[in-house]
Amino acid sequence: MASDLNQIKSWSLRWRIFLAGALCLAAALSAAQPPDANVVLHAEQRFQLALEAQAARDYRAMLEELRRAAAEDNAEAQEMLGMVLLAGPTLYGTAVKADRCEAPRWMLRAASQGSDTAKVQLTFLNRLRHSPAGTKPCE
Repeated sequence: MASDLNQIKSWSLRWRIFLAGALCLAAALSAAQPPDANVVLHAEQRFQLALEAQAARDYRAMLEELRRAAAEDNAEAQEMLGMVLLAGPTLYGTAVKADRCEAPRWMLRAASQGSDTAKVQLTFLNRLRHSPAGTKPCE
């Protein structure tokens, strides 16, 4: 009788270990699946994804997420996009081309939402930009 009880306990323990392992495997597989294409991300979430891409040095993804978040009127993304476009390849390599005409537009949008950083950057840019008379550097 005692050996039957030990055998039952042994099987019970094996099944618990097996089930725990199966649950861990199922959880890992569900977490590893690609994100659902139907998931709608908000501007703040896109901005966070841009920051994560920047930390991972994936500058193409950073620029893409910044553009999406900035287009959805996220002021932080707009001011960062302006700065990224100003710095261009100096900081981000060939993944980001400098665009000194587009950058102030994003800064202006951020400043219109109350971004003090964007206001300071615009003031700085306006002091630097002296084009020869009769020329317009940006259309």
